[in-house]
Amino acid sequence: MKYLSGAVLLWLGIVAGAGPDPGGQNAFYSPSEWESITVTRYASLVVPGSRYTAVATTGGLLLHDRLLDRWRAPLTSADGLPEGAIEGVSMASDGTIAVRAGSGEIRVEPATGYLRSDRFPELPPVPTAPLPANLFTDPDYQYLSDGRIIGPLSISAPVTDVRVGEGAELWLTTWGLGAGEADLRIGQLRMRPHGLWIGDVRAMVVTVDRLIAGGSGDLRATGGLTEWQFAQDAWSYELAGEAIGLLSDRVFDMTRSGREIWLAVDIGVARRDATGRWKTWTERNGLPDHRVTAIASGSGAIWVGTRRGTVAIAGDSLSVTALPVEALITDIAAGDGVTWFATDIGALGYRGDWPTGTLFTLSHPEDTLGGRIDAVGTWKDEVWWAGSRGITAYDAASGEWLPVPGPGPLLPGEATSLVLDGTNVWVTTTRGVWRLIRDSEQWYHYDEADGLIDARVWCSALLGDTIWFGTRRGITRFDFSRRRQLP
Repeated sequence: MKYLSGAVLLWLGIVAGAGPDPGGQNAFYSPSEWESITVTRYASLVVPGSRYTAVATTGGLLLHDRLLDRWRAPLTSADGLPEGAIEGVSMASDGTIAVRAGSGEIRVEPATGYLRSDRFPELPPVPTAPLPANLFTDPDYQYLSDGRIIGPLSISAPVTDVRVGEGAELWLTTWGLGAGEADLRIGQLRMRPHGLWIGDVRAMVVTVDRLIAGGSGDLRATGGLTEWQFAQDAWSYELAGEAIGLLSDRVFDMTRSGREIWLAVDIGVARRDATGRWKTWTERNGLPDHRVTAIASGSGAIWVGTRRGTVAIAGDSLSVTALPVEALITDIAAGDGVTWFATDIGALGYRGDWPTGTLFTLSHPEDTLGGRIDAVGTWKDEVWWAGSRGITAYDAASGEWLPVPGPGPLLPGEATSLVLDGTNVWVTTTRGVWRLIRDSEQWYHYDEADGLIDARVWCSALLGDTIWFGTRRGITRFDFSRRRQLP
């Protein structure tokens, strides 16, 4: 972490004295503070052990805890794992694991998640096992004796590795559907999905019991939705074409209203209701532009921002607001009685409930809100903006501008989200995360050296003392209540 203050020299001294250990893990890094979730359904190797089963994937090393019957958070390059594809995995008698990748070898302590650079002697590999002629599977899967698993999304995934554990269990890995465990006594295969469907996470919703994340994809991959139910450690996925009514799964923003999930997608807006049914709105339904950029719930409506203005959806109806037609809506945040819009022409607000509220433009006396604004966030009566002219804060109840010690102006488009509470202000950017601790009025900066899986951060979600960051390569969860050293 880096911060801007008179204590910069102190920080430089600490970093110079600490630094990463020879194994690549920062001395201040703690797995209990930083955890990353990646795409782990492309798996190549499996090594069963007495307590943990290790699975090598393109997104890092997965460890299944037999005692708890669930996956641990994957170990990734953000934890200090060597960069490159995992080429080999072996397990010592004490349960520690050696991981060999393109840039070196590192030792993993499964119980703590810490990595060490010392090596243990080369061990004979666990022999591969032949595929059984037949296995019964869960209803969403089909086992084929030719070495393929057919998944719930019509994915045909080849089996990449097969190993028999210390008991009667057989573990297998697939290229596309993750790992599975079979009980050979009854011939039953249980697939154990884990991880994101798409690594480039542009939007997410986090509640006390689940995570829902989506991405826009690229030329080589579609988007998709991932849902993770924490208590059950249950992972599920939804794709356009598989989910009736979901016409696109390229997601750019997401919000929640009660038990409904709303998506900003590349052709319009999609809603999943409490029963799991989808409905999609497009330009044919009155959207001013199919390129939806932001979405939020507040003031009695779902507010949808596009490249040419915004609309409000109440129930199943869609109504065009009086916002400037050509304004690019970059972000939307719902405050106490006011919905705020960040645009390429400044800051706008809608006071009151739709459709009887009032639209207004907010101007700063020093014109800090006169240019492009990329992110807006609220807490109680406070509203904060981040844009090309810096960071600005306003108390909507008193009408007063709040003093902001800031890191200075941001490049146009650099800020991607802004969330805050009574203790912290978080601004995500394409070059890491800025955190303002209000009491000390200090800004701190986080990137890959601290624990982010990628410094290109697109979105964030704050829940208690934990903040989740959606990045180009996955999601990083930061529990800032566990800070052992400097913030």
